[in-house]
Amino acid sequence: MMMTAESNADRARVLFVDDEPRILIAMKALFRNTYEVFTANSGDAALDILRDNDVDVVVSDQRMPQMTGVEFLRSAKRLRPRAIRVLLTGYSDLSAILDAINDGEIFRYINKPWANADLRATIADAVKASEVDCEPELVDDEVGTEAEAGSSEAASQPAAEAQTGGPGVLVLDDDEPTRTALHRVLSQERAVYTAQNLDQALDILERQSVGVLVTDLTVDGDNVSTLLQALRQHHPSLVAIVLSAHADAGQSIELINHGQIYRFLNKPVGEGLLRGSINLAMRRHEVLLRNPQQTLRLVAENTAPPPPEKDKRGVFKRIGRLFGLTA
Repeated sequence: MMMTAESNADRARVLFVDDEPRILIAMKALFRNTYEVFTANSGDAALDILRDNDVDVVVSDQRMPQMTGVEFLRSAKRLRPRAIRVLLTGYSDLSAILDAINDGEIFRYINKPWANADLRATIADAVKASEVDCEPELVDDEVGTEAEAGSSEAASQPAAEAQTGGPGVLVLDDDEPTRTALHRVLSQERAVYTAQNLDQALDILERQSVGVLVTDLTVDGDNVSTLLQALRQHHPSLVAIVLSAHADAGQSIELINHGQIYRFLNKPVGEGLLRGSINLAMRRHEVLLRNPQQTLRLVAENTAPPPPEKDKRGVFKRIGRLFGLTA
C-alpha cells in the first residue's frame, strides 16, 4: 500500500488513484505546484486516505486489481460526498461507463492518454465545483439508489404529489408503445407529458413545469445530445434520465461530460426500477430548485462542442430563449 501527500493547508486537496506507479508520478509532477496532492495505488489505500482527509477531488483509474474505479468511487461517494469524482481510464468499457453514471455519479470521464492542458482544465473545474458543499438531502437521495429504486415503498412515496400541481415528467421517445407504457406507469404519481420529437419536447418545456426528462438516445432521427447539452447550460435544475435499448461508449462519455445525465436505464426497464429512479430524480430536482448553488456541482464541461450544423431546428437558440433569462 502506498499513500503520499504534498502538504499545503491553503490548497485544494486532490487524490489520484491508479495501480500504475508511472501514472501517479506523472500526476504528482503535473499538479504538486497547484494542489495538495495525495496518491494511492489501490482502492483500499485510497479509502484509508479519505477516512483521514477531507479531499476535494478524487480522480481514479477504472481497471485496478481487487477494486475497480467505479467500485471505489461508489464507496468514496458515501465516505466523502462533497468530493467531486472523476474517472480516468484507457479503456472505453461500456459497462464501466454506465456504472460510473448510475453508481459513481462522476463529474467527468477522462480518456488515457490525456492532454495535460485538458486534464488541468478538468481538475480546475472539479475543484471549483467542490467549493459548493453537497446538500445532505441530495446525498441521501442518491446513496443506495438501486435498492431504493426497486422497492415498493420508493415507488409509492409521491402518490399524493400528483394532486399538488408540482413539476411533471417529460417523456421524449419516437416509439409510441414506449410513450404509452411510460405514461401509464408514471402518470399514477405525477403529471406526465409525452413528445415524439424535439419540436414537441420544446413546446412542452415552454408551456409546462417539468422537473425530469426521460429520453432515448436518438429520437425521430435526431441525436438528443444537443438537447441535453443545451438544457444543462440553460436549465441546470432539470434532471435527465436516458432510457435506451442501445448504448454507445463514446456517446455515453459525451452524456457524462456534456449532459451530466443522472441515470442511464436499459430498455426494457422494470416498473419498480423506473418509478424509483423517477422519484429519486424528482427529489433531486426539488433540491436543486431550493438550493440553486448545488447546480454548480453539476456544471457541464466548458469545452462542449458547438451546435452541429445539422441542428436545423436551432435547439440551442430556442432553449436559450426559453430558459436564458431565468437560468
